[in-house]
Amino acid sequence: MDTETKKGVRSPPKNPNLVASINRASLARRTTRGPLDGDDPLGVETPPLTSSLPTLKIDDDRGSNLTSPITPNPSSLTAPLMNMEHPPKDFDYLLRPEIYRILPQNDVPQAFSDAQPDSSTKSIPDLLSAGHFRPAAIVAAQLLTSSTSSSDYTQIFSLLYVRLSCLVLINYTAIAAQEVKALEDLSSSYYRHPISNTHLVPWELRVLAVRLQGIGYADARRGTMGYYELARDARTEIGKTKDKGERDMWKARLSDLGMRVANALVEMGDLEAAARHLESLKASSRKDEEEQYLKARSALLYLRIGNLAMARRYIDPQGDLHFKSHYISALKPLLSMAEGDYSNAASQFSILKDEPRSTELNPLFTQNLAVCLLYDGKITEARSLLESMISCGHSFRTLVFNLSTIFELSTDRARSLKNTLAGKVAGREGAEDGTGFERGNGDFKL
Repeated sequence: MDTETKKGVRSPPKNPNLVASINRASLARRTTRGPLDGDDPLGVETPPLTSSLPTLKIDDDRGSNLTSPITPNPSSLTAPLMNMEHPPKDFDYLLRPEIYRILPQNDVPQAFSDAQPDSSTKSIPDLLSAGHFRPAAIVAAQLLTSSTSSSDYTQIFSLLYVRLSCLVLINYTAIAAQEVKALEDLSSSYYRHPISNTHLVPWELRVLAVRLQGIGYADARRGTMGYYELARDARTEIGKTKDKGERDMWKARLSDLGMRVANALVEMGDLEAAARHLESLKASSRKDEEEQYLKARSALLYLRIGNLAMARRYIDPQGDLHFKSHYISALKPLLSMAEGDYSNAASQFSILKDEPRSTELNPLFTQNLAVCLLYDGKITEARSLLESMISCGHSFRTLVFNLSTIFELSTDRARSLKNTLAGKVAGREGAEDGTGFERGNGDFKL
């Protein structure tokens, strides 16, 4: 044995034909199909390779061509992507019955309890269109806990939005704030599509959840920061999309978030910070209509703060605000009310109410006129105006509250009149035109 042989290394063969034979044999082994060749049992999620790599051909001694395709079968790779259109995520934790609380009945006037429809015979869209928000919230909870698949995230989030929004509309915000905790952190990657990275939760539910979670956790700053996180996502979408319609949609959402931050600051009691925030929004506004809207909101906020000098800067026609909106023109009589000049404010509201273009805003002007008459000592005229609005089918919350207050100020039969008023409003709630919905005892001061 030579030295190399002793070390365990074989000497190369002397016969050249044997060398060629060994080379051919080793090349022929390349035809072995591995786990990435042909039908891939693992279904790897990579794009199909069709023409970027050549096919390797090897000649043997007999002149035959041994073809070894090194590209995967495209059909075997696209099938898993098609199946990922609905990601198999389990949202069973949102379907637990203990999440959804039984709604109390003792804080609702009896007239509304008697007017409730049979929810088992109506669908959620029918209940919503008729203004039956309590039955709609109940049906949504029943569907979530009984017949909804834990992987059908579209249905789950749709029903959850109906449930939470209806609770807010019937003044059960505290219950909604507890139920929304089940969503936990909506910024988690679990709520995003594993391939497209789009958020699985609808935008409307995400916005509603931010406010409710801030209330539920007794942390108002949590809600404010949640709006800023949504604004960051909106800016990202604006930068990514090339479609003008989608860009406008996300810009509108971003502008809406700015107003919601101001509302959150007002709810926190930090009115000065809310005013500064609105000033910053006006500085960055692009459209004249948007700027007018922000100035009107600023004026209302300064009126609430009590800073009449700043409010007058936006309301005075001689100032920097040119009134192009009929709604904005209602701010001037509000300034007169803030200054205590109720007679002048009543005259201005009366003019606005009788204008032909004020049909849509007539209930707003009429109610404010009644309030001015009440503060001016004309309680009979104020009561007549509010009762006429009830007869015309209006039943919004401030209307019934103000009329109940007038009942208390004008008669000893206030409780009987308020119960009668609740019956009239409940009758409107049972109508199919969708103009009314449930009111609680507090709305009627019962």
